[in-house]
Amino acid sequence: MSVVIEASDLWFKYVGSEDWVLKNINFRMREGETVVIMGPSGCGKSTLLYTLVGMIPHIIRGEMRGNVSVLGKSVLDSRPEELSRYIGFVFQNPELQVLMPTVIEELVFGLENMGLSREDIRGRVDEVLEFINFKGRELEDPHTLSSGEKQVLAIASVLALRPRILVLDEPTSMLDHVGTQRILSLIERLKRETNLSLLVVEHRIEWIAEHADKVIIMRDGEFVAEGRPSEIFSSEDLILKTGVRPPQVSEIFYSVVKQRPDLFRGKIPITLQEALSLLGGVSSSPGQASSEVVGDGGKPCGEVLIEVRDLWFRYGKNLPWVLKGVNLDICRGEFVAIIGHSGAGKTTLVKHFNGLLKPVKGYVRVLGRDTRKSAVSSLARLVGMVMQNPEAQFFASTIQEEMSFTLKRMGLSREEIDQRIKEALNTVDLAKPLNISPHLLSFGEKHRLAIASILALKPQVLVLDEPFSGLDYKRSLQLLLALRKFVSGGGTVVLVAHDLQLISEVADRVVVLVNGVISRAGPTRELLSDVEWLREHNFTPLQSTLLARSLGFSKLVKTGEISDAIIKTLKQIQTPYPAQP
Repeated sequence: MSVVIEASDLWFKYVGSEDWVLKNINFRMREGETVVIMGPSGCGKSTLLYTLVGMIPHIIRGEMRGNVSVLGKSVLDSRPEELSRYIGFVFQNPELQVLMPTVIEELVFGLENMGLSREDIRGRVDEVLEFINFKGRELEDPHTLSSGEKQVLAIASVLALRPRILVLDEPTSMLDHVGTQRILSLIERLKRETNLSLLVVEHRIEWIAEHADKVIIMRDGEFVAEGRPSEIFSSEDLILKTGVRPPQVSEIFYSVVKQRPDLFRGKIPITLQEALSLLGGVSSSPGQASSEVVGDGGKPCGEVLIEVRDLWFRYGKNLPWVLKGVNLDICRGEFVAIIGHSGAGKTTLVKHFNGLLKPVKGYVRVLGRDTRKSAVSSLARLVGMVMQNPEAQFFASTIQEEMSFTLKRMGLSREEIDQRIKEALNTVDLAKPLNISPHLLSFGEKHRLAIASILALKPQVLVLDEPFSGLDYKRSLQLLLALRKFVSGGGTVVLVAHDLQLISEVADRVVVLVNGVISRAGPTRELLSDVEWLREHNFTPLQSTLLARSLGFSKLVKTGEISDAIIKTLKQIQTPYPAQP
């Protein structure tokens, strides 16, 4: 296969920065390959993509060393608009790419700039509309589409240009389960039905394990690992060193193989089918599945901190209801996760918890205070809230000012303020000079600063709306451990999130919103193990749950619990378990 992208001795740093963002990158991608780039936040993944598509150095300025070529054309000598005929780029946020007033105009825009004839444009548009199942939707306003549909349209507008290489920068990171399924299915279809070369920055590990030809892991601007998914994810040492998320079945087997190194010849599966093949003779003994379940009943509610009764809300008198008769209690010492697809009303609901929104009908009480009769400023000291867009919360010119503003108004001493700031920043693992602007931080760092600013106030309830956006797996786990510690100390956490794996590790209870109504609520283990219900409501069940069900551990969802159950079952097998070839 011919080489379609090649980078040699590539270095890059932005204007005004002394630090190299890319360091000695050497890379080859062959025609028809699907290559996935992974790595922690700030490691240089997006910067590398900007370089490969020509945005660097022609649009984004900085110092670049080394060579990059696309289909033999030097990026340094080719303008981005010329390269776009061969290599298409889709941003992480579809809002940045979907700009025109109708679907048809969005698809036509790039084709007209190429100078194609009307007949050629019509042919390409019809072809791509058919491919993405948008026939009959040509005159719809793209801004009324769901986030997943916008991302599909952004990809389609690039596909209409018929590039030979498609580059996707975290195309599912801002999407719910429905949007994610739509995008990943589209990418799978592209891989199956075209000869496109796909370069993707993505963190959907189970998908990567099944569909990538090659995985590259970056850290601190460098390549630290490169190989087939089986080579990357089967190495626990590499996973621990780089901090990337492994497939759940691999994580389960790291523990199993450590305990029973005589089995499976040390093989680590990376897909569910591989794991089931290795464990073909393993199943739970009668009664074992239920005996493995501990604390499945949820926490008893000692004190209700937030009481929601018959809550109805809409954003205007003639607009549709966003919340419809919601009833919910949040208890002291609870870790509650609220899930639901885009538009379900999750953010609208949690904004009622500190009075940012007031009920149209019904009421919300926080520690007995009716939010309709309480000032937001007084409620904010009880219920701290971190919104989905952290930048919307910043108003000061430095991190120090941002974090100390409210603390000063609380009348705290300088020593107490400094101590709280230090503790909060340590909790979220953010080590930055306090005299720099919050707006100079990366998206993930901004999110951590927003969380630290609220933690420093020591609220009784902490509400977080999609806090994992922009965070890598290692930092997401660190944040969850910090939140769990906050709960152990008597605090309460309400978490709005899509990541069921992270939720499974920490949440006591899950509340599911569907079209403004609580469709289901219950203990995390009970809800996440109900595979049929999740699928019926368009949620993707956890790989760990699917493995556990196949082995007869019907109520287990956490990887550690499943590892322990498998090890316990293997010990009961008298004869040596046959090693797999």
